[in-house]
Amino acid sequence: MKPTKNRFFCKDCGKSKMLFETEKKANTFIKFNSEEIEEETGYKPERSYFCTFCSGWHVTSQKEYLVIKSRTEKILDLYEQEKEKKVLAQAEKVLIRAEKQAKLKEILDILEKYISILECSKENNKDFIETLNKAFVELGKAKNLCVTFHGSSKRRKNAEGKLNILKGNVKNTTK
Repeated sequence: MKPTKNRFFCKDCGKSKMLFETEKKANTFIKFNSEEIEEETGYKPERSYFCTFCSGWHVTSQKEYLVIKSRTEKILDLYEQEKEKKVLAQAEKVLIRAEKQAKLKEILDILEKYISILECSKENNKDFIETLNKAFVELGKAKNLCVTFHGSSKRRKNAEGKLNILKGNVKNTTK
């Protein structure tokens, strides 16, 4: 006769199952009750297995252990996949930020070269104005990157101030 005290509803498989604390208890149950259960139901318990949802052992009439994931295992796998996606997304963000910072450094270096050329130039000719315009284009690129690194804001503001002074000098000399 099947015991009724250790029957619980397993939400993982959606059935009422017998729950055993240890594998040994489950296997002992199979050993002494399998013939009687087979006569009553037509199914004979063959083996025991651990249920991660119930944290205990169940018995089954399936002879082979099928590699079918339980609902709990599927949910845990989905959780791990989402966790990996978040880690990859974060790593991608860090990589993009590093690339933008490198690009900003390059732009600021170019901008500072233009400024040094403009400061050394004594004439406000066509080349001077062309170089000044190129410098303002680079300044616009630096502003549009929307990223900073240690000291980049100060470099950009200094460059912007110097360019505005040089632009003011061009206007004063052309009047």
